[in-house]
Amino acid sequence: MFRIATAVAMLAAVLVAPQSPAHAAELPAPAVDGIYPMVFPVGGDNHYTNTFGAPRSGGRTHAGTDIMADKMLPVVAAASGTIGWVSSTCCALEIEHDDGWSSMYIHLNNDTPGTDDGLGNGIMPGLERGVHVEAGQIIGWVGDSGNAEWTSPHLHFELHTPDGTAISSYEHLLEARGAAEGRDVAAYVDAGSRFHRPTVLAGVPDRFYFGIPEDVPLMGDWDCDGTKTPAMYRPSNGFVYLTNANEFGVADAEFFYGIPGDIPLAGDWNGDGCDSFAVYRPSEGTVYARNALGTGFADFSFTFGVPGDQPFAGDFNGDGIDSVGMYRLRNGLVYYRNALTSGPADKQFFFGAPGDEIVAGDWDGDGDDTVAVYRPSNGYLVVNMENNTGPTEYSLWVGTFETVVASTGS
Repeated sequence: MFRIATAVAMLAAVLVAPQSPAHAAELPAPAVDGIYPMVFPVGGDNHYTNTFGAPRSGGRTHAGTDIMADKMLPVVAAASGTIGWVSSTCCALEIEHDDGWSSMYIHLNNDTPGTDDGLGNGIMPGLERGVHVEAGQIIGWVGDSGNAEWTSPHLHFELHTPDGTAISSYEHLLEARGAAEGRDVAAYVDAGSRFHRPTVLAGVPDRFYFGIPEDVPLMGDWDCDGTKTPAMYRPSNGFVYLTNANEFGVADAEFFYGIPGDIPLAGDWNGDGCDSFAVYRPSEGTVYARNALGTGFADFSFTFGVPGDQPFAGDFNGDGIDSVGMYRLRNGLVYYRNALTSGPADKQFFFGAPGDEIVAGDWDGDGDDTVAVYRPSNGYLVVNMENNTGPTEYSLWVGTFETVVASTGS
């Protein structure tokens, strides 16, 4: 189960949901120097100029900003609100923001990738008039639908004031924040020994190699700079090597921790803002944690969980200190403690399906970690925003990998 290869592909876990999460990521306070606070609506490499008011055919003038980007890059909601209009012919929609403003998203994809057959989806399934979406939530994909069929793929984005007046969105886009800022992202692992790190959602990634197959990948903030970077753990002998950069290079630190058969965990065990290592020893049901990076004895240990369950770490109560949870693969039981001590679980619930891989992260930027599962059987990431048994809140197809880890949005 823990034989894991080393290529990681990161996507922001700000995914689509028919239901909206209770803890939505907060946008900045409204209107600083006249700038409307919003999330940039395209995830990935793009370029745009100020063409608001430019003449168009039929005596029209351009009412928005054309954000040029590759077809099938994700389009996200610029602000939280309710879908007020969806084109009956595909592929455009309007979001009525919670604060009275609104935004339009036009020329969304309507083709199977790489073709012009009109058979693909332009709007994320489940999104229709009256559905509430959160800022940064995926609503569709860049395309060339409508009267843009013979142009380069782009998103036509419009921003409207509460009285319905279209204004130039150019200056506001320049100040917009990326959808992943303040949130964790999920990292997917395949067998290529290559890390793929998009800065926002599914854009063109930075690619680099680190580690070798069969070592276990983790992500952590090893140098306390606020960004998680890769580490690898060798289950056969407890060898750890890590880097402080998301780029190709040699390890910045190497040491041994644990014994053969231990399962590695990464987290901030003392609230100092720096991640370090722990191991879970299935033969004992014991966690051995260390607050420094290096070979040495554990700073503390405690028993928790049932051997055979899959351990994971997260800050489940938002106190700045990570603790340990367990996931039962056969039935989806999740349970965790908020303290790094022996004792009963503080919370338990059912989530996922047999064979899922679990990870915890702060997917919505509210300071609390919740769980997500990667489902190898169909390539979906499924996110639980409340750590409760209940309907899935977010899901997104991401592809075929072996496991999932969490990283920092940037």
